[in-house]
Amino acid sequence: MNSINKMEVLGKASGLSSSNPIPKYHRQQYLLALLELAGGVLSKMDLQKLLFLAEQGTKNAHYDFIPYHYGCYSFQAQSDIELMESRGWLTIDGNHLNLNGSIIRHLTQSVIQHIKYILAKYNAYRGNELVRYIYENYPYFAINSKIAKTILSQEAYQSVQQSAESLGQEQSVLFTIGYEGLTLEQYINQLIKNDVKLLCDVRINPLSRKFGFSKSTLSHVLPQIGIGYMHVPELGIESEKRAHLEQKQDYTRLFKAYRLTLPQKTTGLDKVKRLLEQHQRIALTCFEKEHDECHRHCVSDHLMQTDNAIKVVHL
Repeated sequence: MNSINKMEVLGKASGLSSSNPIPKYHRQQYLLALLELAGGVLSKMDLQKLLFLAEQGTKNAHYDFIPYHYGCYSFQAQSDIELMESRGWLTIDGNHLNLNGSIIRHLTQSVIQHIKYILAKYNAYRGNELVRYIYENYPYFAINSKIAKTILSQEAYQSVQQSAESLGQEQSVLFTIGYEGLTLEQYINQLIKNDVKLLCDVRINPLSRKFGFSKSTLSHVLPQIGIGYMHVPELGIESEKRAHLEQKQDYTRLFKAYRLTLPQKTTGLDKVKRLLEQHQRIALTCFEKEHDECHRHCVSDHLMQTDNAIKVVHL
């Protein structure tokens, strides 16, 4: 092996390369630093749980979490782990993560000290003990857990049940929600906390460059936590008509023209009405944060005008 190849191998082993010396995003550096300061080896579950605890009380969280099958879970963190394995920064060995190289020299002392504080505070908690601690102190994140009843005391499990029951709502509501400015986890938490039973995607092309918001991900993840997914392309607006929307009058013209087409979109509108009758609490979704900058409000307005019993809430 020549010297250049030796350097390439050593670089990969230490997590370094001339083309990609450190991970691009600070959150990824933070994740690796936590792994390094924890001794370089953690189970996948322990890393997720320690990341969660490290984010509590911070103003600018690196990751957000949802209540998933084993408690708090970040899809973004898991995606970053897979990416960083492909780049040689860490190795996935079964259920464990092994760090390759060192990252902490690239982080500020305040960040390092915060991670050290978290690791020292929860040093005695690993595995089920760590999971149990989070379930007892953050019961919302245990509401979808497969193991809560097994590892918790009866009293602690009742707290989890109460947290789940507090989210239940009987009133029929047609919600609308945009994912602009939200992480996948923040978005899903809004659906959970409003007891949404079904998400109706009214984008004509349900693809997004933003992590987690393409149909392939939403249609897979949401049913795992009891929320259905339905694509309703009949109510979408063609991409070319959405181009060059820069000023308020551009949106006004677009939505005026779109409203004129709604009486002909009976297939999509009737589908949404049937789904609302069936599931009681459904949400129309598209990209824009503000509902009045998105065609979803035209759909909800039209449905409300044709049936005044429909209650609309814009999230």
